[in-house]
Amino acid sequence: MILSRLPSFLQRFFRPFRTALSDDQFRHLWCLVLGLAVNLRAAKLLHLSHLAPAGGHRTRHGAFLAHGDWDAPALLAEAGTDLLNSMRPRAGEVIYLILDDNRIPKRGKKMDHVSKIWDHKQQRFVRGHIALFAAVAFRGVVLPWKVELWKPKGHPGPRYRKLTDMAAAIVKAFAAAAPEGVKVRVLFDAFYLCPQVAGACEGNGFTFFSVAARNRTFTTDGKRGKRRAKGKSIARLMPGLIRHKGRRVRMRRSRGHATLRIASADGHLSRIGRVRMVVSKRPRGPWKKCIAVVTSETGLRPRQVVAIYETRWLIEVLFKELRQDLGLADYQMIAEEGVLHHLHVCCLAHLLLTHRSLDALGAKAKEGHERVTLPPMSTRLAHLRAHIARDQIERLVKGEQHAALRQRLRDYLLAA
Repeated sequence: MILSRLPSFLQRFFRPFRTALSDDQFRHLWCLVLGLAVNLRAAKLLHLSHLAPAGGHRTRHGAFLAHGDWDAPALLAEAGTDLLNSMRPRAGEVIYLILDDNRIPKRGKKMDHVSKIWDHKQQRFVRGHIALFAAVAFRGVVLPWKVELWKPKGHPGPRYRKLTDMAAAIVKAFAAAAPEGVKVRVLFDAFYLCPQVAGACEGNGFTFFSVAARNRTFTTDGKRGKRRAKGKSIARLMPGLIRHKGRRVRMRRSRGHATLRIASADGHLSRIGRVRMVVSKRPRGPWKKCIAVVTSETGLRPRQVVAIYETRWLIEVLFKELRQDLGLADYQMIAEEGVLHHLHVCCLAHLLLTHRSLDALGAKAKEGHERVTLPPMSTRLAHLRAHIARDQIERLVKGEQHAALRQRLRDYLLAA
């Protein structure tokens, strides 16, 4: 399939980018975004250049990514915010801001900001990049909102920043983009449970939910008129809470239900402040898999706290879709700017597929307090490719002469 022009049914998604890009940049952008969605071997520039001759040779695509003076973060934030607003959030609804990093192993020795990192998937140290992602989850729909590349110490460029400081800055930036009247809950794992991120949440009126490391000190609230109990590590508190205060609950899953034993306690978490801690464990599971979820929203029931934190899994699904279907980790760029541009183009391709699915749902996607169910990523990709192919065929056989022959050719191409 060769894309010689931007299909008319996709122009509404790309229209806001025209004012921020030149004609040549706009052509490169839509060629790359559609190329990632249409081509099964998405991230190779050589393959993308064959798909979109309007964009020129693969070296021009590489120059657009590595040296183009276009603001990729602003385009991604604008596209994500527009999609969020198109769902018409009502006052009182909840938006989840999910923070997590994705580790991308790379063998290239000359790539900017490549360092020794721990790869959780391979369970060993590798060389690669760490990209910090922020995704917005609303009514079950996940929208990539921001991507930043972590720069190790000693590398040339801007001043070194910790991942936790980068996450706190993202939380502060989201405060300006969040719709008015909605409630924002920030979800992250134990690595980001620190004073910087917790303070950014509290300072902007957000609540947070996170897993706490087992070695953190937690001080339970003492009884009235008595001295506060001495703090203990969460690992020491877990068995007593589960055995003496634990209750069996059935948690809903995508397929059926799961039985958990949970217990809660209010108190003070070291370096964080007052939180509600909910300890969760499978009835017959090993103690090493027992987790403690903490939240600053202390008025919730224990099972609600666990259910809300499980929403963080949506960003893991997002990572799988970006890497497996859209070639997030398959870039070959050397410069930092090129790597960042590639990551943002992949996120724009994901937003394009979500935009198409929400359009297909119509008014159902705009109903307040109703969960939206989107098709699997494979189905979304297949529908987009089929629609683009149909649009190309209709354009090819368009004309007035030899109507019968054109109709037969159209039928044969559609059936192929």
